[in-house]
Amino acid sequence: MKFLILSVLLAFSVTVTYAQNTVNKSKKQLKAKQKAWQMEQIKTVIRSKSFVFKAQTVIPKNDRTKTLTADFGIDVKNDSVYSYMPYFGNTYSRDYSSFKNSPMGFMQPIDNYSTKRTHSGYMVRIKVKNGYDVIDLTFHISKTGNASVSASSINRQGITYTGIILIPVPAEPEK
Repeated sequence: MKFLILSVLLAFSVTVTYAQNTVNKSKKQLKAKQKAWQMEQIKTVIRSKSFVFKAQTVIPKNDRTKTLTADFGIDVKNDSVYSYMPYFGNTYSRDYSSFKNSPMGFMQPIDNYSTKRTHSGYMVRIKVKNGYDVIDLTFHISKTGNASVSASSINRQGITYTGIILIPVPAEPEK
């Protein structure tokens, strides 16, 4: 009788251990599959010159990091940049006609767009003219979509933003 109970318990524990290992492997496989999908999507949006950067923090020069609570970002759409970002920093020359607007809030055509593959992801450089100012945006994008943007300007102190690249959701076919 003891032998029968011991064999049932042993068989049950082996079955439970095997089932747990199978579940863990499938979770790992799902995560790996999702990461591969993310990497492919990031590669696709960078090549298409059409992506959305959503800012989470801003790092002004000579100041501390600030967490952004509102919806700020930069949309790159083929040949134009739509930036709706805050600016914290020193201004060397100012356009007094638009004193209420952020210098990082603009809609301008892209003058220069270049992409470079790096060890950890991609580097995208975009140059735009905003009125009397020339703004260079340098995106450092990881393979999984984390990103930082450094903005330098002729008339203003540089600033850096950190955030993520949004991956577009595939559209459902119309019925």
